Amino acid sequence: MKTISTTLLLLLGFVKFSSAQMEATQYFDGADTIYDPNIWPSSIQILIDADSTNIWQIGSPQKIIFDFAATYPNALVTDTINNYPPNNSSSFQFKVIPWTNWGILALQWKQKLDMDQGLDGGRVEFSVDAGATWENAFNNPHVYNFYGFQPDNADTLPNGDFVFSGTDSSWSDIWLCYDMSWLAFNDSILVRMTFLSDSIDNNKEGWMIDNMLLHLTIFHTVKEVEQENYLNVFPNPANNMVNIQAQKIMDYHIIERMELIDPMGRTVDSWENIPTRYWFDTKKYSDGLYYLKIKTNLKSETIPLRISKQ
Repeated sequence: MKTISTTLLLLLGFVKFSSAQMEATQYFDGADTIYDPNIWPSSIQILIDADSTNIWQIGSPQKIIFDFAATYPNALVTDTINNYPPNNSSSFQFKVIPWTNWGILALQWKQKLDMDQGLDGGRVEFSVDAGATWENAFNNPHVYNFYGFQPDNADTLPNGDFVFSGTDSSWSDIWLCYDMSWLAFNDSILVRMTFLSDSIDNNKEGWMIDNMLLHLTIFHTVKEVEQENYLNVFPNPANNMVNIQAQKIMDYHIIERMELIDPMGRTVDSWENIPTRYWFDTKKYSDGLYYLKIKTNLKSETIPLRISKQ
């Protein structure tokens, strides 16, 4: 009976959000360029940095690998005709304004890559403080999910940046997802994509993006196992990383405060206003027994946690 009731609520929620058509698009073809924050569907407004060396262009791609847009005729390309130059840094960004306070916000786009593997790359970042600070979206605990690319196309540049790199000549469907409750708490989010090249010119085509879609999803495309406990903390004992995951609740849901406490009752570390699906690295903590005190907006729990990096 519980399963049937839960399924019914999910279906009702899906119908509700489908009828509201809460999504924003950008296909770079002219029909989706009108922006009105009070009307959905609306447009993802792309702002290309106004620097003379910026090579991002909206137009019809005319290269060997970048030979056509995902939706005819235009795409967003690091130059529609020429290969990218050495020593280049080119960016564009756009703003995401949450329109509800629960669910998973999915940013989708299609892309092709042709970059010098591990030396040139495409960085994806986000900011929740109006651009004062930026975080890399790869392997970030505030990101609900980031997938759709081949493992070989995620690489680290010599400067330490984690980026898209290498070549993918097929259109890949990329998903970058955030918890809406956490986003709503932060009011809005900026997303910035930056192409970076080193001093060696290897006649590569760069980065091409098309068919951007921003929408609310209830049934996430990555299958998730329903958990029995309200909070799961794993693995325990923890070696490199601790994962925290609360039950999926279709309402505003956020971890208001989390503390890592040693056996003497001293707070070793703390976090505030983080998503209910989160992780942290254990490398800066000594091995031993700790207590993880977690307070969400619904309830509080304290869970014994052993860290063992042996």
